[in-house]
Amino acid sequence: MKSFIALLLFISIIAYFIPIKKLEKVQIEQDLPQVIFEKPIMYTLNDKNIHRVVIAEHAVKYQNRDEMFNADITLKNQDQTKEFDSENLKADKIIKKGDVYTLTNNVKYKRDNFIKLNTHHLIYDDINKIAKNNKPFEGVYNEHIFKGTNLYLDINNDNIKAKNAHFEIDMKKN
Repeated sequence: MKSFIALLLFISIIAYFIPIKKLEKVQIEQDLPQVIFEKPIMYTLNDKNIHRVVIAEHAVKYQNRDEMFNADITLKNQDQTKEFDSENLKADKIIKKGDVYTLTNNVKYKRDNFIKLNTHHLIYDDINKIAKNNKPFEGVYNEHIFKGTNLYLDINNDNIKAKNAHFEIDMKKN
């Protein structure tokens, strides 16, 4: 018993003089929301008119992105030389980083009465006016039905590409 107590005393004295490294707290950078909006209606204005209208159930502003839930975004054409007036993006969730929108779940894209798309995922670049995805989609192009996967839609050049595309032309329509 005496030897056990002596051993504990000896170990505790040695442990007392062992230098302890400072434990640095590793701060985990959490991506905390800066602002949360409930049922927002947001307008983006330029010097001539309204450029963008956003209507959503919830919108959350982070430092490097915006998240919108059950959102409806209308983008107005700013270039008067283009033939379309507006584009409409709807989805259950939209993440906006810069001018790139990532739409997920129940995505609906509409450009005037020219083109309508339904899919579950879409990436839309507002600067280059390019929409693309790697999921199946269904759409209406000039009142004709088309379906496929891996959509690439260039709005500036009126160019549409897709894999496994199926295009149905309605001969009864003009």
